[in-house]
Amino acid sequence: SRPDPTRRAALRLPLVQGAVGLTGAGVLAMVVGGLPAAAFLAGATVIAAGFAAFAWRTAGRSPVAPAGRMFTRLLVGTVLKWLVIGAGLVLAMNGAGLPAGFVLGGALTAFLVSMIGLPWLLR
Repeated sequence: SRPDPTRRAALRLPLVQGAVGLTGAGVLAMVVGGLPAAAFLAGATVIAAGFAAFAWRTAGRSPVAPAGRMFTRLLVGTVLKWLVIGAGLVLAMNGAGLPAGFVLGGALTAFLVSMIGLPWLLR
């Protein structure tokens, strides 16, 4: 039987977000330097980690479960995703002292990858 495309897409999305973050960081490293590139990569990585946590809690489990359990997985996955993203962005900007604009630029780019890339990944 063929694997569920939703499950496959949810697990691949963080990989695509990370790849786009690496590409953007490489371009920034050549254009403006290492610190902005590291900040961009950190922002994209935080978003990818949040989406990976969500995929682990939802698509990484058995797709056959009672509706209540599936809804609980969805809620826990959503809360976990936003906790990872919130804490990660705060640590990147305040804890590591990376330039906030580039951190947020990387985060925004990774979010755009999820909006643009997810329909493509669902094929």
